[in-house]
Amino acid sequence: MDKGEKNIAYVALDIGTSQIKLGVYCPNVSDRIIQLSNLQNELIYGRSGEVQAEYKVLREKSFHLFGELGGFLKRNSVTALFIGICGHVSSLIEWDKTKGIPPEKPFPTWLDTTSYDSLDEYNAIMGNGKSREIIGTFLPTGTNWLLTKLLHKKKSGFSNDRIFLQVGDTIYYELCGSYQTHFSSQISMVDLNKRVYAKEILTHLNLDESLLPSINYNALPILEPVKRLFDFPEESYVFPAMADLYSALYGLRLKDSEGFMLANTSEQAGVYFDKIPVAVDHFLSISFNQGYVNYGSTNTGGNIVNWFLTNILNKNVTSELLVDLTSKAAAIEPENTPIILPYLQGERAPLWNSKLTASIHELNSSHTEMHLFRAILESIAFARKQCFDELGINLVDLIKIGGGSSKNALWNSIRASVLNKVVSVADEKELSMAGIIDYILEMRANPVAKPVINFTSIEPDQTLVKIYESKYRKFIKYQNL
Repeated sequence: MDKGEKNIAYVALDIGTSQIKLGVYCPNVSDRIIQLSNLQNELIYGRSGEVQAEYKVLREKSFHLFGELGGFLKRNSVTALFIGICGHVSSLIEWDKTKGIPPEKPFPTWLDTTSYDSLDEYNAIMGNGKSREIIGTFLPTGTNWLLTKLLHKKKSGFSNDRIFLQVGDTIYYELCGSYQTHFSSQISMVDLNKRVYAKEILTHLNLDESLLPSINYNALPILEPVKRLFDFPEESYVFPAMADLYSALYGLRLKDSEGFMLANTSEQAGVYFDKIPVAVDHFLSISFNQGYVNYGSTNTGGNIVNWFLTNILNKNVTSELLVDLTSKAAAIEPENTPIILPYLQGERAPLWNSKLTASIHELNSSHTEMHLFRAILESIAFARKQCFDELGINLVDLIKIGGGSSKNALWNSIRASVLNKVVSVADEKELSMAGIIDYILEMRANPVAKPVINFTSIEPDQTLVKIYESKYRKFIKYQNL
């Protein structure tokens, strides 16, 4: 590095439901993202649908990661820092904006269902296609929307000295002292075409826009006391926080007519287009970067595998166990596996039926735990095929996939054959981190090369395609029963 040249670090803080992670891209150190550390997140579960978190825990863990970051920056002589934040959204954090302090009590996360009694009011506002007129997309009924939680909160009244923030917004405020957010963090509250808060929703809630963070995209300087606390360089900035799904889409580096799957605990499936596509029933339609995305979130993914290993096999989920089961399941012919409906918690896209239950069909005495393991992998692939069939799989050139469960080669080959499409697997599993850093580089119009992400293509096995087509028809038949 020449004397006087800036040594810049681009950082992603990912506040997930299960983990809080921090990664660094420092082009003078590596062409890949370096994950510094990750800490287990902590949620509080109640008997009546409560799923809450404590802000002090979130802050403590995020600040611990920033402390590690400060050490990395110093060791590598970094002279400029840009931080991006992403996180789960539709939490209800009531921040005291007059004092600049967080709530003392736990706040409801997106998983919390205690606003169930507000669903009728939600449907009155957004149901029967009205959501498309108000926010520009289909939005299903659910307690996992910020709007539903605010409808529930409205009954006890809003206080003008409070502001409602998302988890990423809170850390952003801690770093720069400003209440700002990315539009994607306010899904259900914003007009997704205009990227402003929807007036109809604010009017119905009787909620002043000042009780929500302003939508902005520009980085702000990190406060001097914060820079001293973590030993950040003098030139340090932070961008408003975006939703983790939105940042992951950046990480996939999508091109026109490419499908995608984010394969984690639960999964998302969708298609990216350069031009505005036709809106699809039961899927969200959002503008993304310079294009548009039709997508849906599901309840089925790696969580079903974890349930099987923990509750049925009574074993700890380890990489060694997964490797062993996968190698044995790979030797089983798909004609010999039962057909499973994997709906342990109902299903979101494309069915939006919380009352669906799981079941096993065509089970016989010759089936073993390996048959069931493979059948679960197949069942989740069938559920994603149903999503892509409704999205218009004939419009899709290939399907990019990333996330934790995309490490499983057998599962990826099953997905390719079930979908009868080339599946392109990203070797970078922390796509939200990669996306945040790509986003920062684009926002800065920076000539620096993006972090390296390689994609490996998996072709469908044509000898299995017909077998899976037959099993998929049975899957739909049993679902309809």
